[in-house]
Amino acid sequence: MSTTMITETSSKGLGSGIYTQSILNYLYQRLVLEFNVPYVWGCPCDVLLDLFAEHFSQNHLDCGVATGYFPATVLQRTRQANSQRQITLLDLNPNCLEAAKSAILAEAPQIPVHTVEADIKAPIPAALKGKKFDTISMFNLFHCVPGGASKFQALATYKDVLADDGVFIGCTVLGQKHTTGWFSRNYLSLYNWVGVFNNWDDKAEDIESVLRSAYKEVDTWKVGTILMWRVKGPKKA
Repeated sequence: MSTTMITETSSKGLGSGIYTQSILNYLYQRLVLEFNVPYVWGCPCDVLLDLFAEHFSQNHLDCGVATGYFPATVLQRTRQANSQRQITLLDLNPNCLEAAKSAILAEAPQIPVHTVEADIKAPIPAALKGKKFDTISMFNLFHCVPGGASKFQALATYKDVLADDGVFIGCTVLGQKHTTGWFSRNYLSLYNWVGVFNNWDDKAEDIESVLRSAYKEVDTWKVGTILMWRVKGPKKA
């Protein structure tokens, strides 16, 4: 077992800071994954899990890790394929990094897990410079990130650590333009008012524009209010 922790200093907003150990341990899966995702945002969690499982390589970078549900669940189902795997976790919140690392090591204690505390909107952290990952994931991250459409430039920034034949996947809850009814719209409004979400004006076209500017092959699709993407072929600067 190998674990490392490298910290990049950055300011924290409510969207990240709300995830205390108590919320991660007792509320996140029940509220976010079992209720919000399927019943508010209209996307069965298994749809997201299948996308993650399909593109979870032996050399994976997961950004915006929450409780580590997605990698831990896939590891639980694929125990025989974990011996050569290594995982790097990146998040702004150290509570999330610790929870995700613990969940992963509970399923696969022999694999190296590296953690990097950093803001997704900042330049590539020093700990990742020069590295290449076969797969990168950013699940349920950007709807919590402030910054308007400019925050999506991070999607292009991380092409620099994606292997030439690698795959970058992700998903995010879109803003009010894409809500599917009064319930999801009002729920979204509440989350933005409280500050848990920062996505009221997030649009699919803004995300797609950045992805197409940075990658050669871009697939995006919506299920309910959630946009998913799968991109390949990072373009050279």
